[in-house]
Amino acid sequence: MDQDDNLLLKTVDGMKNEITVFLAELVKAKSVNPPGDTRDVIEVIRRKLTSAGLEVKLLSVDEDKPSIVAKLGPAQPKKKLELLYNSHVDTVPVGEIEKWKHDPFGAEVENGKMYGRGIADAKGSVAGMVMAAKALTDSNIELLGNLVINPVSDEEVGGFKGAQHVLDSGEINPDYVVVGEITANKIAIAEKGIIWFKITTEGRTAHASTPWDGINAIDKMINLLKMIDNKVVEQLKQRKHPLTPPPSMNIGMITGGVKTNVVADKCEVTIDRRILPNETIEGATKELQDVIDDMKKQDSDFKAKMEVILTGSPIETSHDSPIVKMAQEVCSSLGISDKPVGYLQASDGRFYAEKGIPTILLGPGLAELAHSPDEWIDPEEVVEATKIYSLLAVKVLT
Repeated sequence: MDQDDNLLLKTVDGMKNEITVFLAELVKAKSVNPPGDTRDVIEVIRRKLTSAGLEVKLLSVDEDKPSIVAKLGPAQPKKKLELLYNSHVDTVPVGEIEKWKHDPFGAEVENGKMYGRGIADAKGSVAGMVMAAKALTDSNIELLGNLVINPVSDEEVGGFKGAQHVLDSGEINPDYVVVGEITANKIAIAEKGIIWFKITTEGRTAHASTPWDGINAIDKMINLLKMIDNKVVEQLKQRKHPLTPPPSMNIGMITGGVKTNVVADKCEVTIDRRILPNETIEGATKELQDVIDDMKKQDSDFKAKMEVILTGSPIETSHDSPIVKMAQEVCSSLGISDKPVGYLQASDGRFYAEKGIPTILLGPGLAELAHSPDEWIDPEEVVEATKIYSLLAVKVLT
């Protein structure tokens, strides 16, 4: 490590209490989505960044869902590089409060763990990225390129009014992106893509006492789902990727019928399909459409249509990408595993990957705690993340 690195580490060590207090402030500022109002937590972040000397811009589609763009670097960069630190401030709902032993918005600490909704997903990453910017300014380290701190809203419901809006706004033009997500401070370079389908089967209504006079759309849906299970789900079990979990398919919601004594003339299901980096959205869509087409050939009474209601591309950044190599060097210097891994869930990283921007995911916390009761994080892991983000900014931008 050089002199700047050692100075940064010393600065971050001196900020441990401030990092912990800031993390608690983020947790206490409710930002549950839905409804997705993030103004309180964004204001907490704005104050911290402003106190560190950064100029903060707020961007939003809806006024209650702002995102931040704060740049650190020279007005006339000597190095034509922009490094984006993105993470999200919105959280999923608390769920059944009786399953929580700790106040979801109390930031209670017990046995070295701080508890709260969204503390791992992803306010721990937000805290680390913001405090890394402050560590850089407190250390008076001059960057040659621009570091952009970008806490966003809307991630938990798709990210279109958050990360995508900021990217499309023209306010940022990143060469590399680090998405703060729950990777236990490991370098994730791959992530499954996501597709949401809605399938509707149509029948003909009749009285339940004479069901043969109608066509039951629920029965048709049951038959279709059985065929999907036999023809598609079984194939998914054979597909693998060296870094990510297996591909998956989940029937998330099903609705049908209007009354118990009426033959259902309509049934709808929504399906969540997660695709590997070596699969495609087009291929996964065709697999389901082929099953529907086969059903129509086998059953003249079968009527169904399928809609794609959401897509997100998978991520796979090359092991040889400079951002991966530099992140590995930083982690190795701190005694942290530098072996690339895959990310378990989906993230805003897809927006950057779709544009060909080298993207990694890295942040504190355990992925299995996301969306769970008594979600927690070790504040020391947030301090560690702050060190990684600080050193990586110096390595990329000096």
